[in-house]
Amino acid sequence: MIYRTFKAPTYKEAVLKAKIEMGSNVYIIGRKAIKEGGFLGMFAKNFSEITVAKNEDDNNKVKNTASGGMASQPRNVFNQSENDKKWYESGILKELSEIKNRLKEITDVKKVETDSSHFNKLIAVLLANDFPQDYINQLRDEFENELTVKESHDPKVLEEKFREHILKSIETSGPIQLGNGRPSVVVLVGPTGVGKTTTIAKLAASFGVLQKHKVELLTIDSYRIAAIEQLGKYAELMQLPFTIINTREEFKSAVKNSKSDLIFVDTAGRSQKNNLGLAELRSILDGINSNLDIHLVLSATTKYRDALDIMTRFNQLMYNKIIITKIDETNTIGSLLSIMNREKKLSYITTGQSVPDDIELAGKEKLLDMILFEDFYAG
Repeated sequence: MIYRTFKAPTYKEAVLKAKIEMGSNVYIIGRKAIKEGGFLGMFAKNFSEITVAKNEDDNNKVKNTASGGMASQPRNVFNQSENDKKWYESGILKELSEIKNRLKEITDVKKVETDSSHFNKLIAVLLANDFPQDYINQLRDEFENELTVKESHDPKVLEEKFREHILKSIETSGPIQLGNGRPSVVVLVGPTGVGKTTTIAKLAASFGVLQKHKVELLTIDSYRIAAIEQLGKYAELMQLPFTIINTREEFKSAVKNSKSDLIFVDTAGRSQKNNLGLAELRSILDGINSNLDIHLVLSATTKYRDALDIMTRFNQLMYNKIIITKIDETNTIGSLLSIMNREKKLSYITTGQSVPDDIELAGKEKLLDMILFEDFYAG
């Protein structure tokens, strides 16, 4: 077998390129989307790369025909026998048919963009579910490169492809893990008003009361007296140790001397624009050597641009997981789904104020099911 790779702006063009150079009897054995060019990862162009294979016997037949034999000799149509004329004419017709099919493949790619009412309906559904325009543009480009005309007119295929697109950009972490011989330190960070204190109380109740693990509560928050009192009340009701942390050394000492399986750490809500406050919190967290399990808490009601800004600026706290709160307070979740990536794993979602009931492990399918597709199939 002979193997080669071909690259083009779209999958259809890559296939056409392969067939033109190697003949129509090639086998496509691999396909992937790649990005090239740009600057620092920005403005890169999308390409489709395919790997094709061709039987060497087919190549040898072409070579043999070219080097000798009746097929390689110039033919005078007017001096040939009737059988030779039929052979010659059928060859021309076959070649013209192949050219026609290749041209159809090229024009079909463009039809995906302009001719599919279902494709446009899908875009309308995404806009209604608060997916941002730049995300939709990226999705449009991907679909135009990969979908056939037939697929672009099938609403079930479009929904399935969209779900696949979302699912491949989301990773879930599973439940919080206990430490091995030392306490696991779980820290919740995020802006004000996202429900960190209530969420940490739910987690503490789940692991400490329901699962009977040794759990301790800390708060790094000298700003919100009401929040400290609220968490202290929860700790009292659940009969869990509770400590207020003000300095790096206090945090280091509390973790070092803890006999718990899990330490849950609440922090003061800080605006993503408060660089000094974020740096101060980072300094305190750096006081211990053990790995911290840091979760960024985001409200499902957060607007797209704000959520993107929060995720970017809170990176200095080196969070590795995301908790989405207040799922019950919104009908759309496109703004958050559109900025998820596999580097930041989804851990939990909260669905109400009740402690400890309204919290559960994050599930991709549950989030996808919040997208309303009724209008997509109507009409």
